Amino acid sequence: MEAFTTDNKIKVVKNMRGLIVSNGDITNYEKLSKVFRVSDFVICADGGIRHLMKIHQRPDLVLGDFDSISRESIEYIEREDIKTEKHTPIKDKTDTELAMDYLIEIGCSEISLIGATGSRQDHSIANILLLAYLLEKEIKGIVYDDKNTIYLIDDQLCLKREEKTFVSIIPISDTGIVLSISGFYYDLDKVFIPFASTHGVSNEIIEDFGKIKVHRGKALVIQSVD
Repeated sequence: MEAFTTDNKIKVVKNMRGLIVSNGDITNYEKLSKVFRVSDFVICADGGIRHLMKIHQRPDLVLGDFDSISRESIEYIEREDIKTEKHTPIKDKTDTELAMDYLIEIGCSEISLIGATGSRQDHSIANILLLAYLLEKEIKGIVYDDKNTIYLIDDQLCLKREEKTFVSIIPISDTGIVLSISGFYYDLDKVFIPFASTHGVSNEIIEDFGKIKVHRGKALVIQSVD
């Protein structure tokens, strides 16, 4: 990966994958390890550093107001000489969104989030909807948690079939979506699904791949392990 440094930030010459590890729930550390391994630049949003400590890995940066970070985590950051970027607690963006801005600025073409969901539904919903922010900038965004992989699309997506896994397609445009899907138990051909409808919930891929085409509107695509 070619890169150069300016204003203390890495500017990439070629596309790279960014990862944000937030302070929400993670129990599937095997999934975290897998996502970590394929990421080029990793930011822990504040207390998210605790998750990387569990898998004995270090991020490229810890960013946030440090209001939810433990003393143990601070000691780990200092011992491992991990770069930090501290923000005031009085701010207009969450630590996760600030981390996203950082990855956008250094030129990431794909940004994944893990630890972005949990018991705080306000944070969970807000973090999932950050995918719309990435979509506007033509950056591929993915939210992972222990049992779900979440995308937001306005075009096409191809998903590999996995055992005991369901796919839900949920319109988030207030005008609904026009949707075609193939390779599923229930295929659709340019079907209109209105906003707030459950029509697209809990389908299954029955071929090697499921193909999704949103002709109009925007939709969340959630691949869930039962």
